[in-house]
Amino acid sequence: MKTPIILVLAVVSCAFGKEYNDFPNNWFTQTMDHFNPQDLRTWNQRYLMNQAYTQNPATDPIFVQIGGEGPIDDRDVSLFQIGNYAQKYNANIFALEHRFYGQSQPFSDLSTQNLAYLTSEQALADTADFILGMRQQYNLSGPVVTFGCSYSGALAAWFRMKYPTVTLGSVASSAPILAVLDFYEYDEVVDASLSIFGTQCVSRISEAVSAVQSMLQTPSGISKLETLFNTCAPLMTSLDIQNFASLLMGNFQGVVQYNDDNRNPISRTWDVTAVCNIMVNSSYDALTAYAAVNAALLNAYQSPCLDASYNDMMVSLFNISWPNDGRSWTYQTCAEFGYFQTTDSPRQPFGNLSPLSFYTGQCQSLFGNTPGNVQKNVDATNRKYGGKNLNPWTSTNIVFVNGNVDPWHALGITKSVSSDLPAVFIEGGAHCSNVYPDSAADSAALIAARSQISETINAWLIQFDVNKK
Repeated sequence: MKTPIILVLAVVSCAFGKEYNDFPNNWFTQTMDHFNPQDLRTWNQRYLMNQAYTQNPATDPIFVQIGGEGPIDDRDVSLFQIGNYAQKYNANIFALEHRFYGQSQPFSDLSTQNLAYLTSEQALADTADFILGMRQQYNLSGPVVTFGCSYSGALAAWFRMKYPTVTLGSVASSAPILAVLDFYEYDEVVDASLSIFGTQCVSRISEAVSAVQSMLQTPSGISKLETLFNTCAPLMTSLDIQNFASLLMGNFQGVVQYNDDNRNPISRTWDVTAVCNIMVNSSYDALTAYAAVNAALLNAYQSPCLDASYNDMMVSLFNISWPNDGRSWTYQTCAEFGYFQTTDSPRQPFGNLSPLSFYTGQCQSLFGNTPGNVQKNVDATNRKYGGKNLNPWTSTNIVFVNGNVDPWHALGITKSVSSDLPAVFIEGGAHCSNVYPDSAADSAALIAARSQISETINAWLIQFDVNKK
């Protein structure tokens, strides 16, 4: 199933056969609605903590990983780079799970009525209350640094803007701080990133997609495609066909976005080089190579077939039982961000079978949001947070980290705005690559970026100590 967007720093606790459950779950009593003083309801929000690196927990720094569109797990307080920074600066580490994701569920179900309480503003207020609550509960007085990646990277940036007295600074990695309805630039970056391997890879994808679109015009062609790409069921409707094309495109989108991801050994094996090697293999025609990439990724992720049924996808998204992070995130894209990765640009190789209407139609079916409503929601988000128009006089101590391979950098800050709003742009960097564990295969650019982030955090902590005196 391909939901309309990220699912990024949201890490699955049992991914790749390993469970991460060394740190016990903790629960914080959270306010239901931070913006209605008459609403006194509360709910239990999950968090993890690690004080193994502290020397004096009461006065040492407090590093907070803000949760995103999925469950938190132990890596958020240990194995990821936040653990390295905490070890260097003797910090307490907390990871706060986002409302309506993982086990942090305010209600018994995910009905649209309940999802009205799923907003980035509520999540930011959750984070502020949580930090103040942790200070009181554990008698902590040290400076706070907030961290996030992808959607939670945007939250980290917005948190420093909206709550500058609660956090000293934020590390905002791969943060799409500009909301857009039609994110056609995504596939333009995918095109550019695949072209790093060589232009023949992109031209062969384009040739394969042209063949697919031609075959989709006849019943016999559709039948051949069902066999060639091992679909779980026949392609019965035009929406099945759009979903099918979106999934084939998604094979390459996912490889590019998570290229050489240190969390996931599959991303190390099936990176841009690997899929492009298949695409340019002269023993295959372009269509056969396109199918071979699909087969390789189905096998890598142990999927028996390609589920292109639009109805199956929508049944999953209509399911209001939790956890259903796909439904929660789809709601947020419809209600706040858009971010819909369309084929509306001519500067990409995936044809034209993933138009904006494919995604806005899901918003309308699932939540009653018309395309006009979704556009208004996106505009409201940019008015609220400012998009890329950062004011260096009112925003400070945010470091924006992006990689040129990552399609999401198109919606982020890639050039320093001021000395207090620096950007770290990693040549060859993929989505959140600076966040994940070290590897012997890490590039010099990635190693240097992590060092620069650490030096920035150190400068903030030094300034905090100076200001205390």
